[in-house]
Amino acid sequence: MELIYINTAGERLTLKQTRPFFLSKLDGTGTARQSVNTFKAPDQDGAFYISSTLDMRNITLEGTVIASTVDEAYEHRKRFLRVFTPKQQGTLIYRQRQIACVVEEACFSASSRERAPKFFVSLLCPSPFFETPEEVREELAMWTSLFQFELEIPESGMEFGARQPSQIITVDNIGDVPCGCQIVFKALGTVSNPELMNVDTGDVMRLNTTMAAGEELRVYTHFAGKRVVRQAGQTQSNAFSQLDTDSTFLQLGTGRNTLRYSAAENIDLLEVSIYYRPLFLGV
Repeated sequence: MELIYINTAGERLTLKQTRPFFLSKLDGTGTARQSVNTFKAPDQDGAFYISSTLDMRNITLEGTVIASTVDEAYEHRKRFLRVFTPKQQGTLIYRQRQIACVVEEACFSASSRERAPKFFVSLLCPSPFFETPEEVREELAMWTSLFQFELEIPESGMEFGARQPSQIITVDNIGDVPCGCQIVFKALGTVSNPELMNVDTGDVMRLNTTMAAGEELRVYTHFAGKRVVRQAGQTQSNAFSQLDTDSTFLQLGTGRNTLRYSAAENIDLLEVSIYYRPLFLGV
């Protein structure tokens, strides 16, 4: 059992079943508690089920600081409290999954002059989902390099790159629940009205605009973080007004998602990428 806590200042602490921070107990990493919403009609036996939502997650850590001397234990104690500061948010990494959290409580059960003080930490996770530490990147439309060594160019010439032949790609979301994503449209030349469709659901994300060569449109579909950004060189601007009124902020369902990109003009000059982090109910 090993976990890593990193605060927003970049300071990290590793807790495992060895010195100096011996972790003896970890709770709260399973499925989070849920709230069930129901409706009861007059004189009805039971109720109608409406929906369920997950509550915030609480994770607790217990263990012991192991040191050779009282002074060494005191230095470890100071470092522990500095990293687990309640004034900063943090990230907990456990079993190759991570979760954002904030310290509710971090304390020791003994005085500062003890060689093996016991510690207790309570972490509150506003979002109950664990996620992968690294973003998953999927390329829907791009040029693939054909350049390789050893290189020999025939008299008839050769191709140095090839366009992906299909406008459809399958994205496999390995998470336990649907998740938002970042969709990046990049123009290699003039492109009009780029769009991305989820073939399985019929949902479409369309932007009514003309892109110049080198421009990017980045669409963020995460809950409470939905936005559209135009990137032209080093300049960023809000492009939310260019979103088609019939557009849907696409979510990647669990399992296989079939996606299709398109454009009203010059689709061959459009590159499309998707970035996302699968979400998990527990570890």
